[in-house]
Amino acid sequence: MTNNINGIGINTGAVNGYSAKPKKEDAKAEEKQETQQPQAQGKALNPDDVLTFMAQQAAFNKPANLYAGKYDISKYVTPEQAERIAGFVTSFEDEVAKGLVGVNEEFGDNISEAAKYEIAAGMVV
Repeated sequence: MTNNINGIGINTGAVNGYSAKPKKEDAKAEEKQETQQPQAQGKALNPDDVLTFMAQQAAFNKPANLYAGKYDISKYVTPEQAERIAGFVTSFEDEVAKGLVGVNEEFGDNISEAAKYEIAAGMVV
């Protein structure tokens, strides 16, 4: 049922000022949660070590040959294609390095290294 109060339609049938009474099943669920054992914590880590690890994982300038030994590229591409792709990656890294020089000259230490690499990579067309 909808009432019209000052031109605003309000469904008063859905308004309930009283909260529902908990059922017996809800009470049992709460008791079960309280009786659970807290899990043992592992060894404490140094926050600086955690931040260093995260920074290393987010590094933008990983070398292109980092994964060369892990995958047999010959299964997926011909040697000519692999050479061509490696050339593209190398040229991209060279262009990013050139852009990074300009970004360092322009911004210096005012922005983070990650932001510098992102800007330099974005400049490569």
